[in-house]
Amino acid sequence: MIDWIAFVQVFGAALFASVFVVALYSLGIRFLATPKPAPRLADGSTAPNGPSRDAEDDDLEEDGRPAWATAGAYVCFGLSGVAVLIGIYLIVPALHG
Repeated sequence: MIDWIAFVQVFGAALFASVFVVALYSLGIRFLATPKPAPRLADGSTAPNGPSRDAEDDDLEEDGRPAWATAGAYVCFGLSGVAVLIGIYLIVPALHG
């Protein structure tokens, strides 16, 4: 006989874990795409951030991304990697010792 409660629990845990890992990785990519803040004008408005970009101009300058965004991206990538490693540990019985 199938234990349906256990089946639903495993399904829920797998769904949550996959959404969690994908969300963390996506957030890390979003942090890497954070542009530098636009300069402020004397009247308090923001100036245009230079000419429009095309595919050839996608390289960021050294000051192109805030440091907090880079650190946040690395944290998100690290946490998603740890979650994947924990999942592999739980799946492979030989690792349980």
